[in-house]
Amino acid sequence: MNRIIPAGIALMLALIVAATGCNKASDGAVLAKVNNGAITATDFKQQVDELAPQMRQAVMTDPKARKEFLEDLIGIELVLQEAKRQGLDKDADFKKKEDAMRKELERRIQEERKNELFNSVLKKDLGDKMAKVTPPTDKEVRDYFDANKEKILAAVGKKVALKDIEPQLKMRMMQEKRRDLYLEYSKSLKEKAKISIDDKAVDTLIADMSKPSNVDLSNIKVQPAPKKEEAQK
Repeated sequence: MNRIIPAGIALMLALIVAATGCNKASDGAVLAKVNNGAITATDFKQQVDELAPQMRQAVMTDPKARKEFLEDLIGIELVLQEAKRQGLDKDADFKKKEDAMRKELERRIQEERKNELFNSVLKKDLGDKMAKVTPPTDKEVRDYFDANKEKILAAVGKKVALKDIEPQLKMRMMQEKRRDLYLEYSKSLKEKAKISIDDKAVDTLIADMSKPSNVDLSNIKVQPAPKKEEAQK
């Protein structure tokens, strides 16, 4: 049986060296002591939950797989401890990367927070209306198909019959109806809000984004072309 490597190892290796690793006894029962650190029940459960269903089932039901999984966690903890022993968690390059990772993690959290709030208010204010959106009739689908033949041809790359894409068209039309509800809701909020747009600032931003990136080529060395006789060898 192949060893089951814990999921999320890359992220854990990136973030955990400067943190506390798996050594917080308060996280739960200690499954294994590793020098001055420990693998807790919470550590184990979190990693198991990240596994693919088949691998998770193996760990939950097969004692051998479970032991191998725990051994992998122990191995990871030992590597992290060795990194700290060598002072790599204090290394300037690592600190720089750690700061970048922390900022990226914070950005992702903020994005997830926005998404959750966005979906929550739409569910609260539009949930009933969204649920009442009725599927398009056969005539509506046919009219939609006839009116968008050129767009469909461009998207598919060839001519297709209505029967071949009817399910996809129905789904697309349902999505568009729900989007219309959202746009109507958004419009009502805009009508009550105070909004000002700095067109100059927008234009300046677009201009900056359109500039080619400044790539440092100072370290690139041009290799001389091989002589004709050397190239023929």
